Amino acid sequence: MQNNGLTPEENRRPYKVITYTDDVAFKYTLKNEEKSIEEELTFVWEDTLESFFEEYGEDKPFKMYAFNRENEQKILIDRIEGTTDDVIEAVQEQIAGKMKFGFDFSGQLHNDD
Repeated sequence: MQNNGLTPEENRRPYKVITYTDDVAFKYTLKNEEKSIEEELTFVWEDTLESFFEEYGEDKPFKMYAFNRENEQKILIDRIEGTTDDVIEAVQEQIAGKMKFGFDFSGQLHNDD
C-alpha cells in the first residue's frame, strides 16, 4: 500500500478515512512451543493525518478516502472492520483446532453416513 493523499477535489469532501495495513502475529503455545500465525490486516486510523505521522512517521504507507456523505464513510469503515473481524475469527478457529488436537486438524470428527 503506497501513500495515497487526496486530490484538491477530494480534500473538499467533509468525511475522510485514513487506512493502513500492518502484519499482525497471533501467538499461541502448543506443547510448550511458541508458535504464531501472521496475517496482514487493514486498520482505520481514527485521528488526524498529522497524528498518524507522529505515531508512525511519514514513511508508513497509508491510504485516504474522502466522501460527501457520512453514510458512505460509515460503509467503508464497517466493511474494513468486518473483514478484519473475519480474519481474526478464522485465525482463532485455526488456533483452536491446533490446540484441541495438538496439530493442524482439518478433517471430520465423525462419519454422518
